[in-house]
Amino acid sequence: MSEVEVAAEGNAVLGESPVWSPDEAALYWVDINNPTVHRLDPATGERKRWLIETETGSIGLAGPGRLVAGLRTGLHFLDLETGKIEKICDPEGGGRFNENRMNDGKVDRAGRFWVGTMNDPGHEPRGTLWRIDADGNAEPAMREIRIPNALCWSPDSSTMYFTDSYSHEIWAFDFDLEGGTFENKRVFAAIPEDRGVPDGATVDAEGFVWCAHMFGAKVSRFAPDGTVERTIELPVPQVTSCAFGGPDLDTLYITTASLRMDRAALAEQPLAGALFATDPGVRGLPEPVFGA
Repeated sequence: MSEVEVAAEGNAVLGESPVWSPDEAALYWVDINNPTVHRLDPATGERKRWLIETETGSIGLAGPGRLVAGLRTGLHFLDLETGKIEKICDPEGGGRFNENRMNDGKVDRAGRFWVGTMNDPGHEPRGTLWRIDADGNAEPAMREIRIPNALCWSPDSSTMYFTDSYSHEIWAFDFDLEGGTFENKRVFAAIPEDRGVPDGATVDAEGFVWCAHMFGAKVSRFAPDGTVERTIELPVPQVTSCAFGGPDLDTLYITTASLRMDRAALAEQPLAGALFATDPGVRGLPEPVFGA
């Protein structure tokens, strides 16, 4: 079992969406419910943060000096120098009054941003998985989702992984990178209820899927056939997502949450919401850039 260490302290309410910037040698991640984008320079320990106007479900790289960010109000660019956001599109159409907010999202290797929306508060099956092109055109790819998560692709982009966390299943699809379409839905792996629910995920250079177990206190590495190859235990129960980083992409960063924890619970779990890091013994893949 790999040992984990605290990479950045803090009780994030809902830490999520870690993304490594190779150009900056820095990690970005978000706190959804305390809308903030965080940045860590692991070499120096320097931290920065940007306060955002509404819930920020996910981020992606978008070229020098900016990120792409999925908010309740739609998809935006975040200027890292000024902290200002610039609207790209609002596929749900209601702006600040959207009943759905953007949750898990990632850039594919054709430079598109895929993001799932979810009813919040509520968790009714009203969410949509959106494919958003660099020009802001948004197309619905799947409907009636409760909690979209685990979005990632195999190293050759032939397989897309995705989950509605309520299903306790990670799904695999045949993916057409050029066309931005997918088909042949099938169960890749099932997460028993006593092991939490599938949350954020990533794929390593060997094609294995790493998935966080929300309320399960672990990250699992799944082989391409869906079997569990190993697990990494965390000292906190709410494990939300993971991403590879470091100069050689050989560090696994893991976000966590302190959702609905009162003072007594936080006293018992003081590391809830911290960012963790571990040496998994394998390397990850560089994250694509939106529009590139």
